[in-house]
Amino acid sequence: MDLKNMDYWEKWDLASNPNCPIDLLRDLAKDEYWGVRAAVAENINTPLDILRKLAKDKDADVKYHVASNPNTPLGILRKLTKSANSEVRVGVAENPNIPEDVLRELVKDESVSVRWELALNSNVSSTLLIMQFEYEKSLRYPDLDVIKTLYAHKNLPTFVKRVIETLFGDML
Repeated sequence: MDLKNMDYWEKWDLASNPNCPIDLLRDLAKDEYWGVRAAVAENINTPLDILRKLAKDKDADVKYHVASNPNTPLGILRKLTKSANSEVRVGVAENPNIPEDVLRELVKDESVSVRWELALNSNVSSTLLIMQFEYEKSLRYPDLDVIKTLYAHKNLPTFVKRVIETLFGDML
């Protein structure tokens, strides 16, 4: 297959396909277009060595897709949690296989988007949700979307929902 004669969308489609051969994923991971590299990073069958390389990509969107890929190794996720770019940390917060100790680092993230995505993650424990609520309510201006998302979370204990109703009931 000649990648040189393919347009952006053809390469993107190929990179997004879970049945794409590994040798083509390797070539597509070096593509000039960040969108193609991001599609490789998002592909659940991308080999770990390619995910490691893409985690160092210059483009934050590519790193976001590495961070949100459920097959990304824990060591890479730990590094991406410390990214200065909030979009990359959002990807970590979305990852369904992220362990609690890594998620704990995101509970008090300065970015509302990161805290909101963390509250959306269905695998977050009740302990972390309580920690996140405590942090959110301590802010001078708690984010209402984060509060609403925490309130709706299946793992948030009932007693915390009652506290939210008491403090933020008129905003729910």
